Amino acid sequence: MEEQKATDVNPEIMQQIESVMVVDDDDNWIFISKINLKKAGLAKEIITARNGREAIDKLEELAASGEKKLPALIFVDIRMPVMDGFEFLEQITQKSQLDLGQSKVYMCSSSLNPADKERSAQYPIAGFLTKPVTKEVLLNLLA
Repeated sequence: MEEQKATDVNPEIMQQIESVMVVDDDDNWIFISKINLKKAGLAKEIITARNGREAIDKLEELAASGEKKLPALIFVDIRMPVMDGFEFLEQITQKSQLDLGQSKVYMCSSSLNPADKERSAQYPIAGFLTKPVTKEVLLNLLA
C-alpha cells in the first residue's frame, strides 16, 4: 500500500478543518501530534492545551471572540494534572456557551484499561483512540 502524502489529501477536507486542538500534559505527545497533523495536512491551525482546564479556557475564549470557529477535532488525553480528560468531558457537556456540535472529540490514551474506554463511551464523543495516533488514523477520521 502506497503512503498517502499530505499534498495528496482531498482539498475539500483541507477546507473543512480550520483548527484542531490537542489536550495533553506530555510535551512529547504534543510534539508528535503536531508532526502527524501537519503531515496529514488536516488543519490550518493546531491549538494545544496542557490540561482540561486550560482547554476549556481556550475554547471559551474562542467562543466569546466569535472570530474563529471552535476546533473541528479535539484530541483529549485521559490522565492530566489540574483537570483530567473525564473532568474535561463532564465540564464541556454542561457548558451551554460551548456549542461543540461541529466538533468531534476523541479521547486519546496509551491506557489499555477497558474501563477507560467504557467510561469514555458514557460521553458524547466521536471515539476512543489508542496512542500513538498515526497519520493514517487521522486521515481515516475524516474519510
